[in-house]
Amino acid sequence: MKHLFVFLILVVIFTGCGEGFGTASSNSGSKTDPTTVLQSSYATLLTVGDFLYAINNSELTTFSLRDPKNPEEINRQDVGFDIENIFHQAGVLFIGSQQAISIFLIGPDGIPRRQSSTDYFSSKDIKPCDPVIVDGEFAYVTLSTTAQQGPCRRTIQINELRVYNVRDLSHPKLVSTLEIDKPKGLGIDGNYLFVCMATKGVAVLDKSNPQELKQIGNLESFESYDLIAHEGLLMVVCPKEIRQYDYTDIHNILYLSSIEL
Repeated sequence: MKHLFVFLILVVIFTGCGEGFGTASSNSGSKTDPTTVLQSSYATLLTVGDFLYAINNSELTTFSLRDPKNPEEINRQDVGFDIENIFHQAGVLFIGSQQAISIFLIGPDGIPRRQSSTDYFSSKDIKPCDPVIVDGEFAYVTLSTTAQQGPCRRTIQINELRVYNVRDLSHPKLVSTLEIDKPKGLGIDGNYLFVCMATKGVAVLDKSNPQELKQIGNLESFESYDLIAHEGLLMVVCPKEIRQYDYTDIHNILYLSSIEL
């Protein structure tokens, strides 16, 4: 029953196409509400209380769901360019784009108000893929690029996991960087961080000290894009299947089964 329950949640969350997967929801409507929910690191829609938040390539749109049969758009604002995901924690929206992490505080009227936007690189020519997730006062960002031309026509390759302290929403601070091979979607459960590595499976890290992440495992090589980790069950989204793993023993992760897409 546990596996079926999580699978049904994933059907809702991973509804999308390409590498941009679906929706997440939460009843957390205030900054002080610590309610946690399952969220995909490539989510483009999520609900918070009576409001739905949606992103496209450059905008954040807010809909009122007070009348669920007739959602009403109440706000639309520019965020930047090449937006990739949206993540919610305790009344705060974190939006990842190819160039920056933007932070919005949800107001009492449900409308998000920008608190900050932090560029990853000084050059606008560098545009890595970039999902972001948050746990407590730390944001975790994966950055990856194919070879591209940067300043002075230098070839640039970026493959790293960054950790930002976001306690001060107006001034996020970079606290650590870890090289990872082609990182994509990521997920957190307690002190463990799971990171998809494109064609090389999933990296397993100990994040008990966010300033000094340690890789403690690596699942077998396979193509993966996104994942959710929840109470010992890891669901990994691959091009043609969803793989299930049991990580109750983090040092002996067991393959359970796969579900064809």
